[in-house]
Amino acid sequence: MDKIRLSRRAALSALAALAVAPSAAWATPAATRFREIRLNLSPMLAKNEDEFASWVATALPGYLNQTFAKYLAPGDRGAAVLVARVDHVIIGPPYQHSGSNGPTTSDTTDWIEGAGVVLDARGRTIGTYPLMSSIDVDSQQRSPYQAEIIRRRVETLALSFAQWLPGQMGL
Repeated sequence: MDKIRLSRRAALSALAALAVAPSAAWATPAATRFREIRLNLSPMLAKNEDEFASWVATALPGYLNQTFAKYLAPGDRGAAVLVARVDHVIIGPPYQHSGSNGPTTSDTTDWIEGAGVVLDARGRTIGTYPLMSSIDVDSQQRSPYQAEIIRRRVETLALSFAQWLPGQMGL
């Protein structure tokens, strides 16, 4: 009988510890400081997404620096490093659908996929936070500068990536 009571006590203690543990586990990323943010576009380059990678490389660092500004500690050699890895950008093809009593519209969904990878001061991976973000777009935008529209869509995906990543990381 004592063993059962002790087991119950141990179980209750474990449950109490678990109730506190999630808040402590989530508090750790919030206290994280990053000495730098790096960009890894090698997965995109391996898939011959060179033009998209170029546009992401232009836009994403500024968005990440803005989003993570309160977590940056550039002079702290003991701080972690955040690597924003972008694996894939998909500019969706238009698809047609009709409203209940309206004309057919042409919309699409664009996607960005990657992860935030946190490295400790020695360069070891201490956390990986996968992220896939999508944006619905009116694909009827037509312009003689179609490449400019596609570039802006990729930049919007980069902004989405930067804005969603802290939430994925529990920050």
